Amino acid sequence: MKRTSSVLGVLLLCALLAAAPLGGNYLLGITSEILIFAIFAMSLNLLVGYTGLLSFGHAAFFGVSTYVVIGLGVHLGISGWIGALVGILVSTGLAALIGLACIRVSGIPFLMLTMAFSQLLFATALKWRTVTGGTDGLIGFMPPELFGYNLGSDPVARYVVVVAGFLLVLGFMGCLVKSPLGSIFIGIRDNEQRMRSIGYPVQRFKLIAFTLAGALAGVGGALYALFNGYVSTDILHWHLSGDAMLMVILGGSGTLFGPAVGAALFLLMKNFLSSYNDYWAFWIGIIFIFCVMFMREGVWGYLMSRLCARRCAAADAPAAATTPPSALDKALGDSK
Repeated sequence: MKRTSSVLGVLLLCALLAAAPLGGNYLLGITSEILIFAIFAMSLNLLVGYTGLLSFGHAAFFGVSTYVVIGLGVHLGISGWIGALVGILVSTGLAALIGLACIRVSGIPFLMLTMAFSQLLFATALKWRTVTGGTDGLIGFMPPELFGYNLGSDPVARYVVVVAGFLLVLGFMGCLVKSPLGSIFIGIRDNEQRMRSIGYPVQRFKLIAFTLAGALAGVGGALYALFNGYVSTDILHWHLSGDAMLMVILGGSGTLFGPAVGAALFLLMKNFLSSYNDYWAFWIGIIFIFCVMFMREGVWGYLMSRLCARRCAAADAPAAATTPPSALDKALGDSK
């Protein structure tokens, strides 16, 4: 199943990446946004799906990275490329510091503590207007250039940067979940007490997972800054973490491609429904409830499980037809 999932995921991804440049600037913009939030959802999935840590404060690392890139460019005139590196480093360090406090608890207290830290940063950005711009946000960011193409005026160059970032994160996640470290994360998710009993320092590995997830969210935030060129306090609010959680659950928690599929479904539904109905969040909620009730493994997980079931049924049918009759079958046949 894992091999089939990987092959189909790669094929769908290649089709998407190849088709987007043919659809004009609008499709390029939508696809770029999907890929950025796919990175954000995949980073949260490292906590929720692979380590079993439910977080509602993950927007803090995404938003801080975005603020660092935009803020360095607006206030100090630093290039967006350097700002992106600094933003990723800051979000990684912030995740390590917040993680030191959060990993001491688990379950609902962990969730509430992560959300509290996120809201603390949100309130700081709201009040520190001289640096963050408050609710007005930061404007005046000058996007950097890539081989002579300006990211602010050339959507294709912007798309190439986003695709490159997404592929790097996807490759890193694929290698991570197959590595011994990824197996430890999954072991903590499945049975934390057993991992403790056999000698693993569970809290240390939780901190590693939390820090890596913050770093990956920082990559998404840096790309969002280069893509959008603007940031406001909404990006630090806990509701963005809630949106990422919806993406993870919709697509399939604990799967490699599931969060990307969930991000695509969520953003496409949001853009489509909001253009026809003011109550688009209500309909997304209905769809989410339906998925939770009837597709608990998410859309991607459900499709892969159905495909695997069909392949197993097709493989078992010829084997059953060619199985020689048993002695009991022969005896029953002779009695008839």
